[in-house]
Amino acid sequence: MDLILAEELLLVGRDSDGRSLLNSITATRGVAGALLIELALRGEIGVRDGRLVADESAGADAERAAHPELDRLVARIRAESRARKPKWWVEKAESREVNTRLLTGLAQRGVLAEEPHRVLGLFPVPRWVDNDPQPAAEARRRLVGAMGAGPVEARTAALVALVDACGLSRRLFPDVPAAGRKARIKELSKGAWAATAVRDAVRAVQGAVVVAVTVGAAASGS
Repeated sequence: MDLILAEELLLVGRDSDGRSLLNSITATRGVAGALLIELALRGEIGVRDGRLVADESAGADAERAAHPELDRLVARIRAESRARKPKWWVEKAESREVNTRLLTGLAQRGVLAEEPHRVLGLFPVPRWVDNDPQPAAEARRRLVGAMGAGPVEARTAALVALVDACGLSRRLFPDVPAAGRKARIKELSKGAWAATAVRDAVRAVQGAVVVAVTVGAAASGS
């Protein structure tokens, strides 16, 4: 099944009961970062002088289907009056509605099923449980495989960057010692899995997600 990075992030960011492993700020900003990284991998945006810019000559990767959330976001980037920094776009693009649309889309394709649930018996918070566990299992398999030696393809390297930015790496790689995990993630960030311009854009967005998540968490806790 052809999934975008944001969908894969939502799939691997759940426990076996369908509960999100991410707080609301990390979930929305992580998905925003995933959409931006997807656009970078497709060559639709890049980084120039530390700011995200749209490539007006680029279309969607012919080998990958268009996606409405990607189309909406790249249209917003193109319509913006001036180039903005990656963190600005991570915060601007975050939305619970986007996350819900992505989860609903996965349910419509038979990947997830929505189950009603109430926190403290009062507040309705849906859980998204596996209907077809294969896509989530495949994403996790690729992530775990990336912790070993050897080359990693671009989408998996980008997904590793995303889960690390969202603070999920320890949870998803429990059998990898912390020092080895950090070293491997750093190695992947500098690897030759994509053109230099694409890697630069992915690293810029990854860093922006880390900062945006940290700032958001601090603000919500103050």
